[in-house]
Amino acid sequence: MEKKTVNLKKGYVDIYDFGDIKLHSYQTNDLMNDESYILENDKNILLVEFPAFYDNLEEFETYVKGLNKHIVGKVFSDHPNGGTILKEVKGYASEGTIKSMKEGTIHNLVTGFESSFGGAFAKEYHEITDILKESTVNIGGFELNITYHDENIEIEFPQINCIYTHMLGHDCHSIVAGEGHANAMIAQLKGYKEKGYNLVLSSHYVPETMADVDTKIAYLEDLKVLAKESSNAEEFKEKVKAKFPSYSGLNYLDMTAGYFFPEN
Repeated sequence: MEKKTVNLKKGYVDIYDFGDIKLHSYQTNDLMNDESYILENDKNILLVEFPAFYDNLEEFETYVKGLNKHIVGKVFSDHPNGGTILKEVKGYASEGTIKSMKEGTIHNLVTGFESSFGGAFAKEYHEITDILKESTVNIGGFELNITYHDENIEIEFPQINCIYTHMLGHDCHSIVAGEGHANAMIAQLKGYKEKGYNLVLSSHYVPETMADVDTKIAYLEDLKVLAKESSNAEEFKEKVKAKFPSYSGLNYLDMTAGYFFPEN
């Protein structure tokens, strides 16, 4: 797996060469560290998630079109906004994502971000033309194994042995909704380990390795211990920050503390 980097005006693209398929990982360098993905084979291009801010959309579109191949689709799990570009391309999403766009987490986040970031946030949704079922699909020669969650999907790309999930981030805090959720996340990550993926792709971090998965599992185990050693949310947050002083995402830690200590 060879890798090279292309620097753009605002963001950059890491290109992973798996032989028959290349993975282009676009790091937006926006306020939320959003990541978008492009799969390329000998004839076609498939897009996975889009940038969330207007000032990234133009350079993303320019880069995609510069590959000079047919765009067979755009696939969405958590970030179906940014819909002012590439409107003519088929849009794929799960029933859960479509529902979330209308009345769930995605709708609430987009509404909130539109208010928070003002005119910078690309609030327009892409049109969803095709519904992804929980199965294996082939879009333009790209195989995707789709696993449904309530409001999004997990996508396995078996041809390059990679998995897409919403968030990982081995050196940043995550939203963990209590001990039960932590255990579920640990089980999910151990499943990644058992399958030995080349990379874990996510919406808010550069592609990560199985060593990064180990780091995240250890973090989640520590969260559970520190929660049991704490009597309230503030004590818990201080213990976590002392244990992980260089971690980003303190706003996520605030949310996690609220889940572990709802009475505070």
